[in-house]
Amino acid sequence: MPGIVSVGQVLVILWRRGWIVALTFLTAMIVAGAILLFVPARYDAEATASIDPGFVDPITQQGGLGSTALMQGNMLELVKSQRVALDVVDRLNLTANPKVQEQFRQSGYFGSENIQDWYATLLSKHVSPSFISGSNVLSIKFGTVDPNLAALIANAFLVASVDAAVAMKAASADQTARWFAPQLADLRQELERARAGLENFQSKTNVAMPTGSGTDKETTELTTVTQTLSSAKANLTLLQNQLASGAADLSVDPSDPDLQLLASLKEKLSSAEVWVESVKGSIGANNPKVTAQESVIASIRKQIPEATEKAKERARKHLTDRIAQTEGLIASLEAKQAAAQKALIAAQVQRSQLQEHYRDVRLRIEELETEEKLAAQAKLHSKLTFADIADLDKAVPPISPSFPNPMKVTLVAVGAGLMLGMGLAFVTEAQDRRVRHPIDIEIGNSAPLLGIIQASKPSTSPFGSSGRLFRAT
Repeated sequence: MPGIVSVGQVLVILWRRGWIVALTFLTAMIVAGAILLFVPARYDAEATASIDPGFVDPITQQGGLGSTALMQGNMLELVKSQRVALDVVDRLNLTANPKVQEQFRQSGYFGSENIQDWYATLLSKHVSPSFISGSNVLSIKFGTVDPNLAALIANAFLVASVDAAVAMKAASADQTARWFAPQLADLRQELERARAGLENFQSKTNVAMPTGSGTDKETTELTTVTQTLSSAKANLTLLQNQLASGAADLSVDPSDPDLQLLASLKEKLSSAEVWVESVKGSIGANNPKVTAQESVIASIRKQIPEATEKAKERARKHLTDRIAQTEGLIASLEAKQAAAQKALIAAQVQRSQLQEHYRDVRLRIEELETEEKLAAQAKLHSKLTFADIADLDKAVPPISPSFPNPMKVTLVAVGAGLMLGMGLAFVTEAQDRRVRHPIDIEIGNSAPLLGIIQASKPSTSPFGSSGRLFRAT
């Protein structure tokens, strides 16, 4: 229809086509009544369980939020699986019911599959597992016409699902434990090879790790030689300085004859000088004894320089000999130091290789211990029950049906009947192009109405008088 339809025009259309709205509404209510009267009531029973996903895989050592989502998805699929449904059928012996057997014979699957698989497929279509939002609570709903049977099957689905999860987890854990067996065997072989390599190396090199004191024979020997060499070099420097300065030590060798002669002369000189000084005041300086003693003193003083020079020459020779001996000792010590350094380097290389063997052995031991702990955990998992699933509420027979709900069906029928009736009324009016009343002119054209030629009998229509109509062009 061209133009904009006003509210008044809508009301006129609904009044004129009210029979369509009424008929459609009546039909919807009849359908709703038929549903309430003839559709069998369905009762939904619900069983719930709490699932704790807090576990760590013994092989991957992974867990967390990703594993939680994966666990929930796997659990939902497990509840709806054929395996769980077959378990429910066997637990409740549902196929022994004659009605079920008759229904199976009348189905199109009779002869093509067994009754257990057929009924398990039917059950899995009517079970509705879900996780309550924001929690790890598993809800299992099952709907059927018998409230007692609905509760019984819902509880059976919960128990069968838990048992299936237990069996799957035990099988997985047992498989994991079996997976560890060859790994442990390989690690033990590697450990034995590492130990054999360590023993073989020690037997060939005859090297052991240093003791707790942190010192070893080679280091001690090198330290001793180095200290002796340093002391010998310092003594050599001292002797060379003495020789260069001419300050030879005259008391180097007290048994030397020249030194003994020099010492004797000095002693005689000192005694004579003391005697002269002591008697010079009493007997006079010209006394023959004093004069004779002074002659002796003069003779001794002449002998002392010669004796001193001979002693110094002997001391310098002795000092030169000591320097030569010290230089020989230093050369010998330097050779020993070089040999000790080579021995220490070789020993350090061998000990480094020995430490590598020790580290290899320790590494193999740590790897083996870690794998053994993981294997023990896997074995423990395979023997434990599924302790992270706990029943919360058992399903009880519902009092009122979940479908059909009289209130919901009535509201839906009223809304659907009115909306569908109004829609059909507008569609019918749009398809009917006949002009029978003045209102049809107003709806069908935007031009103003000029007048109406009345018929012989006045019209009783609520839409205006009938007759010929004139419209301005």
